[in-house]
Formats: sequence, C-alpha cells, structure tokens
Amino acid sequence: MARQKKIDKELISMLVALTEDGNRIYADEAQKKDQYGNRNKFYCPDCGSELTLKQGTKNIWHFSHKDGNTICIFRKGKRGESIIHQTMKKKIKEIIERDNEVIVSELEWKIGSRIADYYCELKVHFGNIRKVAIECVYQHNDIDEFRAKSKYYYDRDIYCLWIFNLTRFLDKDNSFKEEVRVNEIIKEAHTSYFGKVFALDIANEIIYAVHLSNILRETESVTLYDEWGDEYDVGGESYFLRGTKSPSPVLVNELKLNKFTRKKADSFLGYNRSVCMVDLPKWW
Repeated sequence: MARQKKIDKELISMLVALTEDGNRIYADEAQKKDQYGNRNKFYCPDCGSELTLKQGTKNIWHFSHKDGNTICIFRKGKRGESIIHQTMKKKIKEIIERDNEVIVSELEWKIGSRIADYYCELKVHFGNIRKVAIECVYQHNDIDEFRAKSKYYYDRDIYCLWIFNLTRFLDKDNSFKEEVRVNEIIKEAHTSYFGKVFALDIANEIIYAVHLSNILRETESVTLYDEWGDEYDVGGESYFLRGTKSPSPVLVNELKLNKFTRKKADSFLGYNRSVCMVDLPKWW
C-alpha cells in the first residue's frame, strides 16, 4: 500500500467557489484570468467574501478567504478544514461518480444551515430519487456534532454515510493494525452500518469496509496456598478490552449506493440498532 503524501494539516481551504455570475465552480476547473487577461474574481458560497484561487504544486488546488479574519460556515471558526479532509472529499466524489449513475453530484453542498462534504442524488426503484450526504472523518471527534448532523439529514429525508480516513486503522508502515483504539464516533457508525465502518485509502483511491471485533483477554492465573498448605488458583478470568477492537478490513470493489437500504427486519424490531440516533434508517 502506497504511503499517503504528507499534506499541510492547518491550511484553511475550500474546493468550491461562486463566480461573478453566481455559478458554482471547482478550484481545479477555475482560471485565474479570463481570455482578455483580466483577473477572475471568486466568492464564498456562504458569506459572499472574496476568495483567492490557489493552484500550486504542493497541495490540492483550492480557494481560501482573502480576509484572514472572515468567519463563515466553511471556515468552522478560524481554523478551517485540513487539506487532507479536502482531498478525501474530492476522492470520494470521484469514487461515487465512478461506481454510481448519479444525477446530482456536488462537493461542499449547502443544505439549509449545514454544508455536506459531498452530496449526490441517484435514481432507485420506481423512479424514486435517493438523496445521500457523505461526511468525511479525518480528525473529527465531536460525538454531539456527529449525532446532530446525522439527525439533521434524516429529518430532510437524506441518507448520511460517514467515511473515515484509513490511516486511523494503519500502522506507520501502512499495514493494518491488529488492535485499534476506537472513539464514540467509530462505535456509533459501526452500529449504524450493521457492524462495519467505511474508510478511504486516499493514495490508492479505494474504500474499505472495516469490521471491528471484540478482543478477549484473560487475567494471569496464579497458584497460591492457604494456611493449611492447600493449593488454590486465582485469576484466569476472561474479559473484553474496553475501547480497543480488532479490525477486519474488506475491500469494497464498488461503492454502490443503491445497495444501501433499510432492512425489512428492522421494522419489526422492538428497539433501534443505533445507540445514538433514534429512528434513523440503517444502511446495509
């Protein structure tokens, strides 16, 4: 497995901007000057502030706010998103378009008061339209935001798929770890997607479905002697490691979104499989 390229983690950036005509444009399609040599201007889709187009050789091409003090939903405070997060979004868009017949496919798509990392629509049975929002997880650890955003999409009849950066499950030599520490977001995504989480290998542009199994351990068994000299054993009890799981990755050859559907059996369950999101439809 190829080692992922080191990317600036602190750079505040966007992949999408608005032209002076109000049309959405991606950074890798934009031109700094028009045919007459005049500088093109680009604006933030949320706050309307002017953006700078950056098309260097070190990082993925992107826009950034011209005014470093601008606050808007894309910047998420003053820190913004990392280039790794932006790269994940771009790669996921390419994979979804490759594996699905989408009728809408957009990065950084505004849905009400929120912006989906990637949004698409595709036709399913009987001419119905399935709406899907995909959120990338690189360094994200806010479980409340995870729950709130998942429910926000559900309330608008939009499926939500969270995709993690594969590096969470890899050693320094890019082999899969035998044991992985899992946070609340991984646990709840694992429950919601029927015992798997989805992870993107940026370098190779592929998706894995990673199942996380409990790890069984035993306390050390020790032989002791009582006051009469008789032997007895202590320890040797079995227990599961808390917060640590064993990953079993499976390569997803095609990420077909029309295969994600609510299980019929779920409508008969007296409880919800998800530990975090009430009445959310579960995928796969």
